Amino acid sequence: MKLWIVLPKVLLLFIFIGWQSFAQITQEDISDIYRIKLDSLFRNWNREDAPGGVVAIISKGEVMYKKGFGRADVNRKIKNAPETQFYIASVAKQFTALCIAILEEEGNLSVDDDLLKYYPEFKFQEKITIKNLLDHTAGIREAYVLAILSGKVNLKGEVPEKYQTKEYLLKVLAREEDLNFVPGEEMVYTNVNYILLGDIVEKVSGMSLRQFADSAIFRPLGMKNTFFDDDPASMTPNAAMGYVYKSENKFKKGKPKGGVVGDHNLVSTVEDLILWDQNFYHNRLGKKDTQLIETVTTSSTLNNGEPTHYGYGLWLENYRELKTVFHGGDNGLHTSCILRFPEQEFSVICLANSSRYSDTQQKTYQVADIFLESYLSKPVNSPEQFKFIEVNPDDLRNKTGLYTHLDAQGIGNLRKVSLKDNDLYISDSYYHDGLKLSPVDPLHFVAKNPGGEYIHIYFSTNVAGEITLKEKFRDNEVTLTQLQDTGALPNYGEYAGTYFNSSVKATIKVKAQKDRLVARKGIIKIPLIVFEKDVFYAPQNMAVFNFMRDQQGTIRQIIVNAPDFRNFKFEKQP
Repeated sequence: MKLWIVLPKVLLLFIFIGWQSFAQITQEDISDIYRIKLDSLFRNWNREDAPGGVVAIISKGEVMYKKGFGRADVNRKIKNAPETQFYIASVAKQFTALCIAILEEEGNLSVDDDLLKYYPEFKFQEKITIKNLLDHTAGIREAYVLAILSGKVNLKGEVPEKYQTKEYLLKVLAREEDLNFVPGEEMVYTNVNYILLGDIVEKVSGMSLRQFADSAIFRPLGMKNTFFDDDPASMTPNAAMGYVYKSENKFKKGKPKGGVVGDHNLVSTVEDLILWDQNFYHNRLGKKDTQLIETVTTSSTLNNGEPTHYGYGLWLENYRELKTVFHGGDNGLHTSCILRFPEQEFSVICLANSSRYSDTQQKTYQVADIFLESYLSKPVNSPEQFKFIEVNPDDLRNKTGLYTHLDAQGIGNLRKVSLKDNDLYISDSYYHDGLKLSPVDPLHFVAKNPGGEYIHIYFSTNVAGEITLKEKFRDNEVTLTQLQDTGALPNYGEYAGTYFNSSVKATIKVKAQKDRLVARKGIIKIPLIVFEKDVFYAPQNMAVFNFMRDQQGTIRQIIVNAPDFRNFKFEKQP
């Protein structure tokens, strides 16, 4: 039910009656005030000399808003439009997962099947199921990293295409014996899981993933411009060019290459994705049973019973107390997000032909903020609930630096706190400023993430006199310690040498420079930061390099740990 207040157009408001009954907004209802807000929100996409994207907003089955911004091809001055095709990167995972669900519904496989049923050549000691692949609890090391380590690097620092095929990735996996963790014990998002799922679809159906998805999903839904691009030599003439952003006015053009599918390389349009979105409310796929949708939108659980908040290629969480179904994608050239509020039957689709994923994600949630304002709770400890204060610049400066932490699994955490224009910024990247910190009191700061939620940062001093940083977000908490510059540099020379891994025949060279250590794979340089004695961190790769000594104190081995790539051993060569 809606009540209208007759006011000048620019002041037109919607008043929604009832918290649970979401009033249907039609395209005609998009008043000037909404259009002004949307045009302002997407202003940095709407340039004639830069890439942009396409946005669609759907409410109760009706398309409220559908618009292209910026250029699909800057050089040729082709505009982005609703029919423009984009590579939607990891948003592809939900389509691969639904192929698996349809095959199970038909009785052709079970998600409880052991992976060895399909890959008898694999040497993993633990049982891994298809379900473990679907919810990222398999524990398999990221195959892309294995392939890069095992392959040769050209003079441009690029991995040749022959090392980036599905066949080669499977070959590399067949050499592996160890896992990151026992299947089901943890949930770590890893692309290799969905490469395997796509391949299982092919093994079971006798068709390529491209063919099966087309027959089981795209054609039944009328998605005429959507397909898995499994041919690295093919060209998609209607696809937007992709761009890597260097700065607001500087970007580099690139063209995504098809090939490996399952985890990414899906081409689609917002018009097709609207059809996909609506199928979650009125299923027309498989046996056309609602149970299919229930299956793919139900969170799995870990072995200890805790929810993963992940279903079949979908994140299942809450945003400001409303249930959401979400996934984003980033291939370095295109970024994409689909955000659905199932109880309100409201969805936002944002596809962009640039590398700024955080910008795409933030805009997706900000659209929801505009249209679901009366339904969304205020963020916990939002600015309306506390006042910001001024902090002495010297006190701010003392808090800057690198903060580090090693968890129980040997995974490294890094936060960089920097000062710019008398404001603190925090980032988990060594190379970017990240989010602005606003002071609530001299030791308590908050930062607003792209989803509109607040991260709380607390500074203190421990018994050793070190400055610590406690980060709290939702129910998660981590404490990091400020790295101290003692002025005494380690003896980098004792770490230098050539290190070899026998499983993938990978060689890395560690070289000592005057004030730092650098690991090299071909001409690829990986700068290492000292965490503590014999422990270094690679900020670009989020990897911890543990240098291991023998009983005589001589370094003999490196063990590399990253979130999706753990306990990987390199032996030092004579």
